[in-house]
Amino acid sequence: MFKNYLKIAWRNITKHKGFSFINAGGLALGMASCLLLLLYVNYHLSFDKQFKNADNVYLVENNQQGDGKIFTFLSTPGQMAATIQAQVPGVERAIRISNYAAGGLISYKNNSFKKVGLFSDDGYFKVFPYKFIKGNPATAIAQPNSIVITQSLAKTLFGNENPINKIVKRNDKTELMVTGVVEDPAPNRSFQFDYVMPWKIFENELEWIKTATWSSNFCQTAILLKDPKYFKHADGLVRKMINSHQSEYKAEAFLFPYTQLHLYSKFENGKSVGGLIEQVNLFIVLAICILLIACVNFMNLSTARSEERAKEVGIRKAIGSNRSSLVWQFIIESVILSVLSMVAAFILLVISIPFFNDLLNIKLALPYNDLNTWVILIGFAVLTGFISGSYPAFYLSSFEPIKVLKGVFKGGSSALPVRKIMVVVQFTFTVFLITATICIYRQIRFTQSRSIGYNKGGLVEVKIEGTLDKNTGVVINQLKGDNVVTNATVFSQSITSSGNNTWGVEWPGKRPDQKILFDMFKVGYDFTRTAGIKLIDGREFSAQYPADTAGKTVMINEAAAKAMNLKNPVGSIITVDQPVTVIGVYKDFVWGSPYQKAAPMINFCNLNGGVIAMRLNAAKSISANLDVINKTLKSINPAYPPTVNFVDSDFEKKFENEKLLATLANIFGGLAIIISCLGLFGLAAYAAEQRVKEIGVRKVLGASITSLAGLLSKDFLKLVAIAIIVAVPLSIWAMNKWLQNYEYHITLSWWMFAMAGLITVFIAIATVSYQAIKAALANPVKSLRSE
Repeated sequence: MFKNYLKIAWRNITKHKGFSFINAGGLALGMASCLLLLLYVNYHLSFDKQFKNADNVYLVENNQQGDGKIFTFLSTPGQMAATIQAQVPGVERAIRISNYAAGGLISYKNNSFKKVGLFSDDGYFKVFPYKFIKGNPATAIAQPNSIVITQSLAKTLFGNENPINKIVKRNDKTELMVTGVVEDPAPNRSFQFDYVMPWKIFENELEWIKTATWSSNFCQTAILLKDPKYFKHADGLVRKMINSHQSEYKAEAFLFPYTQLHLYSKFENGKSVGGLIEQVNLFIVLAICILLIACVNFMNLSTARSEERAKEVGIRKAIGSNRSSLVWQFIIESVILSVLSMVAAFILLVISIPFFNDLLNIKLALPYNDLNTWVILIGFAVLTGFISGSYPAFYLSSFEPIKVLKGVFKGGSSALPVRKIMVVVQFTFTVFLITATICIYRQIRFTQSRSIGYNKGGLVEVKIEGTLDKNTGVVINQLKGDNVVTNATVFSQSITSSGNNTWGVEWPGKRPDQKILFDMFKVGYDFTRTAGIKLIDGREFSAQYPADTAGKTVMINEAAAKAMNLKNPVGSIITVDQPVTVIGVYKDFVWGSPYQKAAPMINFCNLNGGVIAMRLNAAKSISANLDVINKTLKSINPAYPPTVNFVDSDFEKKFENEKLLATLANIFGGLAIIISCLGLFGLAAYAAEQRVKEIGVRKVLGASITSLAGLLSKDFLKLVAIAIIVAVPLSIWAMNKWLQNYEYHITLSWWMFAMAGLITVFIAIATVSYQAIKAALANPVKSLRSE
């Protein structure tokens, strides 16, 4: 019986090749899109879950109150790990982690490479049990001169040699012994590194680490609990820990699951309110919707052909077939088509994954060697075929044989309302996706066009490393003398990054209950001229004033002057650890998120910073300027390969998440539209075929091609119009909710919805008109000669 079902199903599929191709093509695109999206979703859902004990690992988050808000961040005091280890029951291991100043040059013999590193306590590989290729994880970074490297770095440095006990040099001065080689961190892990070093090296390189108090938050603290049952008690003790050791500010630490860091990193009022999980959920919905659209197409086209198959059903019922056997026949036919679609979808998936990875800079891969993968793919195909074929199967098998065989039954009419509803749903989704794409791009353009407060064009930065820390003035003077740069200065960190701040600022008229968080950004001479920031009042730091480098003067931005309510800021004396005089006020600029208001900022003069910032000479070509800069850096700092970063390129990285969202919306929204159009194309073709005699009669009676094309198109355009009406309020609600995530955002305008509607109408007309015009141009003699 089953073999007979297969034969009949295969004959029906091959008999209607065009119909089957449209159905299988739509399903294949839908499956491939759905699987690709689910792979992307799984990539994020599996973040930081590769370790067996991952659910027992917690990171210490830090809530600090001030200015009527609660600020939440991962930085904690350096003493916290040891205190937790000693005082909190149920903690197996507590460690400190920092990537601050951990990156740098790693050299072996004549080979030098800039790599990413971490500093940590010797329990790092206990809390995060990476697979060790060589070495002992228990003692790998126990010695103060040890280093654990990744498998890739080992291959880069040593080739096929055994790395263990080899001596490498860090930043051309510190010799370290390789004591372990671990597998490369998976791309979907929060802590990425090429090597891990003992905490002692951190202390040796930066003396202030040794004397930092509980008021200094500069590292991450991770703990491994013996059992989840200890969490509540441990969390309660950790919450009281910071305030019990200092009184400079009000803070509350708490334990946050390591496995939730990636997806739930957005905090409001000290509590996690989501984060990337919202975007992941959006893509889950998108994946389901795309697959459902493909399934809806199948149902629509199958029920549209119901009249053609009515006689088949009538005859089968008349000779004794029961309804269940007919249901199974149609479902098997759908499953066969679905399996064929899955084969095509799998091929599309394999082809598209490398392009998808390059586009999004991630590493998705199908686990071909895992039996579960093939079970899931086959199950996915069967389930999709069952869902797609269920409604047509029950619908077609319900025909009454007497009516069918007498010719008084019109199968398609009773399914028409359902088909109309399905078309409306499809194009509602289409309008929504187009509106969302327009809105996302407008938001990105709005933020990019907003004044950032400095001139990022022609501004470059060079990281201070090696001998540059003692020769920044030499580099600046030499490049100015070569007429390569017009201005140059030193920043404590890149102007595109942020993170250093303090509560410890006092000013005249400050209320006792007033707590404001100030950004701290140390700069050198010619700060405003180099960055292109407008100086509103006073002066900037200069070599003519020794008090500047003595730490007795500061510059502030407009937001700081406003926060401190300084009517005449220049000359005012405020306290930042010690009394300092405000010498200049400048316009606010974007230092952190471009979507948020500029925070109050204070600048001290520091000639030994983290980067050299330079304004390129616009009268010369960029390549000519870079050639001279690279030659100068090589001559002064020969051990380090010169790297020049363009600020405008680094600034664009702030929009990566929104651009990613827009790209994915474009790709999968476009695929959803294509799938919808395939279904509409098939329905239009069948509608034209059903009305071929009517069209012939009308044409003989003088109807024009335009009127005939309009006759066939208007029914579909009515459905599209209904879809637009349904989609507009849905889009307004969803887009307004999304825009509330941004402090600076666009206002939704009527033209966005109008444009989305017009694009959808154009797509529908383009899809339907081909079949309509083709039917209108057909010779009426061929359709009427049988009458």
